[in-house]
Formats: sequence, C-alpha cells, structure tokens
Amino acid sequence: MSSEVGLYYEADSIIHRLDPRVKLLWFLLALAASIATQYDGSVGVFVFISLIVGIALAKLSIKRLILIIAYSIVFFIVTILVWASFYQNVGRQVFYISFANLHVTDVGLLVGTGKFFLIVNPITAILLFFSTVKPYDLVQTFDRLKLPYKAGFIFFLSLRLLPITFRELREIMDVQKSRGIEVDSPNPVKRIANTIPIFVPLIIRIMSVTWEMAITLMVRGFGAGKRSYVKPLKWARRDTIALAVLTTFYLFIIIITLRGFSTYAFIEGVRGYGGY
Repeated sequence: MSSEVGLYYEADSIIHRLDPRVKLLWFLLALAASIATQYDGSVGVFVFISLIVGIALAKLSIKRLILIIAYSIVFFIVTILVWASFYQNVGRQVFYISFANLHVTDVGLLVGTGKFFLIVNPITAILLFFSTVKPYDLVQTFDRLKLPYKAGFIFFLSLRLLPITFRELREIMDVQKSRGIEVDSPNPVKRIANTIPIFVPLIIRIMSVTWEMAITLMVRGFGAGKRSYVKPLKWARRDTIALAVLTTFYLFIIIITLRGFSTYAFIEGVRGYGGY
C-alpha cells in the first residue's frame, strides 16, 4: 500500500472488516478505561493487552508491533522512575535502585504503571484505529455521526498531507546535502542556520500542493449539494457483536475500578490492613 495514505495498513482481517464507527468507539472506550485505571496499572494492563490482541487480529506488520513494544518498554522504565519517586514513603518497598537512590514501593509501582498505561493505551488505540480505517472512510464516519462533513474532510486532508510533507522534506534535505550544505552539522548553531534553506523550500512546496488541491476541489464543486459515497458504510451483525463485547469488557474494567477494587487493596486486605 502506498505510504501516501498515511498510517493505513492494507490487510484482510476481522478488524479491517469492522465498521469504522465500532473502531472509533473502541478508542473512546479504551481511553475511558485508561483514565479510570490510571492509579492501578495491574488493571490498566488488561486494556493494553486487549489492544495488542486487536493489533494481532488486524494482521499489522511485525515491524509496527515491535516498534510499539520497544517504545513502550523504554517509556515504562522512565515512567516508573518518575512516579515511584513520589511514593517512596507509601506502601511496602519492592526493590531499591542504588544509582538513583530510589525506593520503589508497591504503591509507587502500581501508580507508575497506571500512569504509563494512561498514556500508552490511547496512543496504541489511535494507532490501531488509523491502521485499520481507510482515509476515505474517515470522512464518511464523520458524516454518519452527524458531524460537519467539511471537518471530516479537513481531518482527512491533514492525514494525507503528513506523508507528503515528510517525503518532500527528505527530498529537499538530499538536494541540499548534494549542494554541500551541512544539514547534520555537529555544531548546533550551524545546524539551526542550515534549517533555513530546508524549511523555506518545504513551506513553498506545501503551499503549492495546497493551492493545487484547493483549485481541484473548487472545480469539482466541493460543498455543493448533499454528499454521496461510492461505497457507503453498512452496519453488519459482526459490528453489533464486536461493540457489545468491547463495551462489556471495558465497562467491567471501569466499574470494578470505580468500586474501589485494586491489586494493592486486595493484597493489604489479605494481610489484614485493608486498602491504601
């Protein structure tokens, strides 16, 4: 599939065949569950696992999955170090990091992992959404949800222009390197100065592409009359089943979290202390 369609990855999977509205609600449910479980990573991890299962079912590239996991591991370590420092005197010590003089407690570990999943889960969910929804269907999704059609189209164009911008940036940098401009100079001052012959042509090129696109839309009568679609979205039985399963799963996670359940409370309850 051409890179110019953005993050969309062409594949024949059960996730790709779902209605885009189901996948949009999936993202919103995952976001709500991540917010609800932000103080207990032992519950938030189930949201992350569900999204990884979704990526596997979507048959996305192994490279994309490895990148998600690799960046998640690095970000997880940083998040634990940051948040554990705020809870060094709360709960029981799990381990000690000598080089950082940091006492990691069970409470700090749970809160740290919760904050980690609060950020990673929505990012993974939105990546899953854009990887399995065609840009053409994004506009139609906005229309079906009674949102302004032009807003959906602008959103689609922004996604469409991103890969074009990166492609133009690479080409301009290659041209300027061939002319002897040190775009990768180790001197930070010189590097900043050398961004001018890169970004000025880039802005001019993007403005040219945008102008050509605006003329094309005007000639084709954009915004005149009611919009129709060659392949209209159709809600199927599998969409109803998928939405019911997703809603039940994430609502269960949200409810047990709001009801006060947490791994730490359970462990302390067994020990006879009960709760935080």
